[in-house]
Amino acid sequence: MTLMDAESRYGAVSRGVHWIMAILLLAMLGSEVWFEALEDTLSEASLMAWHQSVGLALFALVVFRGLWRWLNRSRLKLPAHWATMAKLGHFALYALMILMPLSGLATALGEGDTVTFFGWTVFASGPEMEWLEDSGEDVHEVLANVLWLMIGLHVAAALAHQYLLGDRIMKRMA
Repeated sequence: MTLMDAESRYGAVSRGVHWIMAILLLAMLGSEVWFEALEDTLSEASLMAWHQSVGLALFALVVFRGLWRWLNRSRLKLPAHWATMAKLGHFALYALMILMPLSGLATALGEGDTVTFFGWTVFASGPEMEWLEDSGEDVHEVLANVLWLMIGLHVAAALAHQYLLGDRIMKRMA
């Protein structure tokens, strides 16, 4: 097993980070449902602390993955129009995965809340700023909906690679 990507298979780092991020991202996007289901058993503060912690972990993974991708460029050869669509799709996914935690952070800071990372204070509580809370919350919700759409397009693109282009992309990432 190699750490670096090759033409026949993504390396262990790319595959591992991809699937960890996929699981965490789906958990985060589904957390609204989780919050409602668990609101009687756990406090809202503990649910929000979990949400913030996983969001910050995802943010760190996105930064790491972006750097790893830049250092370890894919060797898959694609037709020019497919390569352009792949670059645009990945750019959109990365942008959304960076903007989501930033808008969540804006919401929390606007509420005057403390932002924690698995119990460690990252930002201490401060004054409430209703405009920041409202703007952050609205942006966070819109970005979440766009991210669901982009995830669907990402899965559709993987299927198109596998079955239309026949480049076995799913096997490379499995």
